[in-house]
Amino acid sequence: MGLIKEPKNIDLSTKSVPWTENELADFRKIIQEIKAKNIRRPSRGSTNDLKTEKNQIKCTYLHST
Repeated sequence: MGLIKEPKNIDLSTKSVPWTENELADFRKIIQEIKAKNIRRPSRGSTNDLKTEKNQIKCTYLHST
């Protein structure tokens, strides 16, 4: 988050209202659903995995000749 520049002679203040138990329970449920959905995403594989596959293919080719 960025900082808010206060105009001269004006003080900005915020008052945080605590969440109710129902709001907090809803928030936790939403976050759990988002995390569960993100875990199921298929990974594309990293470049290290691709390098390892290429090296294994090279080694297999060299040993077979």
